[in-house]
Amino acid sequence: MKRQIRQMIDRELTQMHPKIIVLVGQRRVGKTYELVQLQSEHPNSQFYDFEDFALRELFQPSLSILERLLGPRAEPRLVLFDEVQHVPNIGAVLKLIHDHFPATRVVASGSAAFLLLKNIGDSLAGRCFLINVYPLSPREMLNDANNERWVIGDYDRPLNKPIIDANLDHWLLYGCLPEVWQERDSIRKTSLLRNYVNSLMLKDIFEIEGIRLPDVMQKLVRMLALQIGNEVNANELATALNLNRRTVLEYISILEKFRLVHVLGAYSNNLRNELTKGNKIYFTDLGVRNALLGNFAPIAGRTDTGALFENFVVNLFIHHADLAQHFGQFYQCYFWRNKQQAEIDLVLLNTSTQQLTPIEIKLTQGAKLPRIFAELYHERMSAYMTVKRETLWQFV
Repeated sequence: MKRQIRQMIDRELTQMHPKIIVLVGQRRVGKTYELVQLQSEHPNSQFYDFEDFALRELFQPSLSILERLLGPRAEPRLVLFDEVQHVPNIGAVLKLIHDHFPATRVVASGSAAFLLLKNIGDSLAGRCFLINVYPLSPREMLNDANNERWVIGDYDRPLNKPIIDANLDHWLLYGCLPEVWQERDSIRKTSLLRNYVNSLMLKDIFEIEGIRLPDVMQKLVRMLALQIGNEVNANELATALNLNRRTVLEYISILEKFRLVHVLGAYSNNLRNELTKGNKIYFTDLGVRNALLGNFAPIAGRTDTGALFENFVVNLFIHHADLAQHFGQFYQCYFWRNKQQAEIDLVLLNTSTQQLTPIEIKLTQGAKLPRIFAELYHERMSAYMTVKRETLWQFV
């Protein structure tokens, strides 16, 4: 399966002076898979898996040590590092390779938060090409990850509509993690997701962040899972968890940092009747969200189907906005609401042109653009989109 990020990786590897390519994302999104694919296509590449404790100790920020491990500095090579967050001083190690091994290409994978570890950011400033790895996109699951033409909201393969329609309930229920998607047995899918939640999902958070109240963090995650599509009230969460508001916001920031959730802010042009302080929280994978709640009931009979669909579509556009920047298109994602409760589910801001694209997300019924938004921003609106089950295929 070819991922949409592969074109970005290949393009950077062919640059005369490439940066260190860093693949980041939550666990099990396919970072190691990309490295293994690169290794199979480059027989002389060097692969280092830092889940191996012995390897972690070998790599030190020393030119002589690195030359013994990798080979002569001027010799061309592709080096693949997996799970680099486990290596002490990894920032200094990668800096030395970038600065003193000019013919060496490096692709590294790591926890979504490893760049935020102490001293990592400063070491890799200007030397790192960061690529976010998300759960599988519909295009990838359809084996149609052709990136030569990329326009948000303009998928031009109507023949794939029946396949997308047929798989939507699966995506809403089990999510899009590669291992889960490739598993055919539904019982085993739920087992994989429950295992992910119970033994893997919070592992990095507890290890790296040193969370003082892991039980409270788990309760918070489950409470957020019940609120997808709604504005999150940090004060209410703090009261329910017997925490202060600042700690709740810190925990949510950590979840976002580890790519377990997306935090969507409110768009405003600083007008008095617009609300600006709220946030909505969406899960990067719906299978994980459903596993947190222990709810794998069929989609047809659920009360949260609309919220699941909204979460799925928001994920699509966040993924698209991230991918689009590699094609010279720059977007930020927001929602919008005013004091009279008029609301738009998603607003794309083109940061180059300042144009706005309001997007309404409704599973079955249509929606109208709030008149007040159209009046306020008619000069900056580039389009208006409505995403429903029947039109979803156009937006994947």
